[in-house]
Amino acid sequence: MQDVQGVRQLIEQRDFAAVLDALTPLLPGPPGGTTHINVLSGLRLYFRWIEEEGSSVLNADDAQAQAYGQWLATQYAPATSKNRLTQVRRLYDLLQELELVAGNPYRAVQGALNRPEEHRQVYSPEAIEQLLRHANAEERALMLLGAHAGLTGPEVLSLKFEDLDLTQGTLRTTGRTLEASEDLLRALEQWGRQRGHTALFEASGPVFELQTSFTLRKKLFVLCQRAGVTYRAWQALRNTAGLRLLTLTQKDQPHSRLEVQRQLGLASRESLRPLVKLGAQNSVRE
Repeated sequence: MQDVQGVRQLIEQRDFAAVLDALTPLLPGPPGGTTHINVLSGLRLYFRWIEEEGSSVLNADDAQAQAYGQWLATQYAPATSKNRLTQVRRLYDLLQELELVAGNPYRAVQGALNRPEEHRQVYSPEAIEQLLRHANAEERALMLLGAHAGLTGPEVLSLKFEDLDLTQGTLRTTGRTLEASEDLLRALEQWGRQRGHTALFEASGPVFELQTSFTLRKKLFVLCQRAGVTYRAWQALRNTAGLRLLTLTQKDQPHSRLEVQRQLGLASRESLRPLVKLGAQNSVRE
C-alpha cells in the first residue's frame, strides 16, 4: 500500500478509484472474496455520493454522517442500508488507524428500521416556526425552499433568479415548475432585495452563494443550534413539505397525490407511500 501521506493526497485530489486501490489490502476479507467485494461496492457507493454532494471525506462530521444515513434509508431496503453504513464505518475506522481522521462520525448513525414511515424524519410545525423566528433573510428563504417547496439540496444550490416568477407565484427546477407558498415568495423577495435586486424579474445568477450541499447542511445545522431545535438532515425538510402538501389535499386545495409526487420530484407513487403513511399517523386521512 502507498504511504499514509500518499493516501491523504489521493483523497484530497478526489481520486477515489486510486484511494480504493491503495486501501484494498487493508479491507476485510480475502481479495476477490464475497466480503471484500461487498465492502468495495459499499465504499464506491459512498465515494459516488461524496462526489455528487460535493462533500469531504477527511472532514466528515455528524451532520454529513446523518445525511448519508438518511439518504441510504430512502434508497435501499433496511438490511442493505445497514450493511452500507457498516462498510463506511469500517472505512473511517481504517482512516482513524492511519491517523488521517480524528474520529468516526458514522459510529453514531443508526441504520434504517423496518418501517420507513415510522422513522422518516420531519420538522414539526412548532420546530419550523421556531427556526423561522431565529432565521435571517437568507436562512428563511432556504428553510422555506425545503419545508414548503420540497426542493432537494442540489436543487437549492442550482436555483437562479431567472427561475423565479413572483407574478405567477412559481419557481422552476430540474425540469418542473412548482407552486410557491406566499411565505416562500415573500422570503425570496426579501432575500433578493437584501442582495441588491429591487426587481427580481430583472435579476440573474445564483440565488445563493453556496457551493456545496455540505455548506447548505452546515447552515441548517447552525440555525438549529441557534434556535434550540434538534438538527435533522435536509431530507427532513422535504418530508415536512410532503406532509404539508398532503394536508392541503384534505382541505379542498388544488393538490392531488399525483401533484404532491410531482412537486417533490418523486419517481413513483411508491416513493410517496411512506409519507402518506406518516401523514396518516399525524391525522392526515388518505
